[in-house]
Amino acid sequence: MNNVYQPAEDTLLLLDAVERLYGRVFRRTLEIGSGEGLVTEALSRISMEVYTVDISIEAVHNTWRRLKSGGSGNIAHAIQGDMLSMFRTGNLFDLIVSNPPYLPSEDLGDKTIEGGFDFIKRLINESVDRIAGKGFLLLVVSTYTGDLQELLHYIAARGFSPNIKLSRKLFFEELAVIEAVKT
Repeated sequence: MNNVYQPAEDTLLLLDAVERLYGRVFRRTLEIGSGEGLVTEALSRISMEVYTVDISIEAVHNTWRRLKSGGSGNIAHAIQGDMLSMFRTGNLFDLIVSNPPYLPSEDLGDKTIEGGFDFIKRLINESVDRIAGKGFLLLVVSTYTGDLQELLHYIAARGFSPNIKLSRKLFFEELAVIEAVKT
């Protein structure tokens, strides 16, 4: 089994959302779950400093190679870890993005795709204490994740102003990028 999530429609949707931020410059950004590093590479174009975290050491190596070969090695940090556990709390990041494992767990043993609503809640809770005021959180979710309105209410209750930034209907599901600004 490949431990690195391969770019697919959800990755491309998140990439589109990040590319819509071009023209802005962020002090420090973070991607949680970098996979092959495609989105992290895009973040390096709008960041003074970019961090990426993935649970898979293979993903960390792939992302680091991509960043280094693209000339972003001097502003990048690729870390193997579990979400934001290695970062202290505080206003560390202006932008946090993630294409999290949004599918409900079916005990397939694939951490690159299984996590669901509980994983996303944990990601939001860990982000709250590490994102600057007026900072952005961009998350990919699916109709399979659960009730989208419930998720938006959950995000709002954690001090963010969330909205659907982009969405794309696929044959079997609808994907959405939630943009949440910390209030």
